[in-house]
Amino acid sequence: MKLLISRLVLLMSMLAITACGFQLRGAAELPDELKLLYVQGVNMQRDFGLELRRTLTRNGITVVDRYQEGAAVLSIIENNFERRVLSVSFSGKVSEYELERQIVIQLVDANSTMLIDAERFEARRDLQFDPDQVIGLGEEQRLLEVQMNEQLVQSILRRLSVLR
Repeated sequence: MKLLISRLVLLMSMLAITACGFQLRGAAELPDELKLLYVQGVNMQRDFGLELRRTLTRNGITVVDRYQEGAAVLSIIENNFERRVLSVSFSGKVSEYELERQIVIQLVDANSTMLIDAERFEARRDLQFDPDQVIGLGEEQRLLEVQMNEQLVQSILRRLSVLR
């Protein structure tokens, strides 16, 4: 009897989750026009480009290294990273930085129809600066950059999914 009740509760939970539109992070239904995609304007082997390639591939997109007939083209028009002083201490030393990455994309389908024209995506993080922990500052900044890249890729993925 306990087994039956636990299975029934599990089944009801699964139905409730799917009924509310829940999707795993990174899972998106993308239009068929994007099944073959060429990405230009970014190194697809590092950082943002690598995260973009992995996420698109996980979502059923074939990302090609060179343009092929029939491929949609995602152009990274801008890819800017900036680190600014956000606040200073009473002694005039930096106590906090703001990290910002801006990506501007353009998407053209295989028939050269503009699907997305110069759309901007931004991610920001605050980086606390502790003069006693200077060695860890670089690693913390790197982790924040990874988080920003993931956020930007998810934003782009959501934007691509509404093209349906």
